[in-house]
Amino acid sequence: MTRWKSITVETRREAVDALTHFFLSRGSLGMAYDERLFGPHGDPADPLPPPEETTNLTAYFPWEADLHDLKKAFLDFLPVLAESFGPESGAFVSAAEITDFGWAEKWKEHFKPRKIGGRLVVKPSWEPYASAPGEIVLTIDPGQAFGTGSHETTRMCLQLLEDLFEAPAAPRRVLDIGTGTGILGIAAAMLGASFVLGIDSDPKAVEVAAENAKANGVEDRFESSFAPLSTLDGAYDLVLANLLAEILIDLKQGIAARCAPGAHLILSGILTEKCGWVEEELEAEGIRTVRRKTDDQWSALLMRRELR
Repeated sequence: MTRWKSITVETRREAVDALTHFFLSRGSLGMAYDERLFGPHGDPADPLPPPEETTNLTAYFPWEADLHDLKKAFLDFLPVLAESFGPESGAFVSAAEITDFGWAEKWKEHFKPRKIGGRLVVKPSWEPYASAPGEIVLTIDPGQAFGTGSHETTRMCLQLLEDLFEAPAAPRRVLDIGTGTGILGIAAAMLGASFVLGIDSDPKAVEVAAENAKANGVEDRFESSFAPLSTLDGAYDLVLANLLAEILIDLKQGIAARCAPGAHLILSGILTEKCGWVEEELEAEGIRTVRRKTDDQWSALLMRRELR
């Protein structure tokens, strides 16, 4: 028997993916969702106007998590959520300490080997997989970090990454911003990059990424770091960032500064309706769109810095 902590919030259905991304980045080990239909006063029987679909999202955390800090982080995130989904797009419901009778292992039942793109396969360490000729198999244990390849934003990044490494002038030096489990940076190393730096603001993610790099045999080419983007120097042939649109725009100057002339960027975590906004802001930094990819409500961009 193990003890855990949880936070429950209420949100609009269209904001669920963004909040899932947020809580995973804060160290959540998994989510539970309770979808309900309510009339304008919270009465399921109210026939007019049409009921609004809301979701109670419960994020589970290890016992060491600080519920006060997590609640504050969520409340600080609400203005960003409101920019994307309108006012009243999220509300705190409750926080709890819970007793676990096996939940911690149940989420693993849903993490199965998954082929993404033409060659890349993502699998957990506890699942066997017989690879086909030419396949590149990434073994990823999420720990307390975000990135298993199951989310649309991660899948699109991996697909664009695979295509980029099949081009004649494949990137050599790669920067992975918000590395999480290290899945994107590790994939880049396995596809042929000579050096990858994965940075993250969460020290647990930095640790998980390093462990995953070792599990995949690329620890000599993949380095994970807690260093902020603003403290880095040097230029990279490829910059990866699977973050929300608002965060990408906040970091746009730092991202551009780390791009060598002609460098590529793969940016994701972008709601499709905000894609034009991200493109416009990055264009001001001399970065142009090469390709746009969309999956459900999310988009990813393959971009390139001008040769100057």
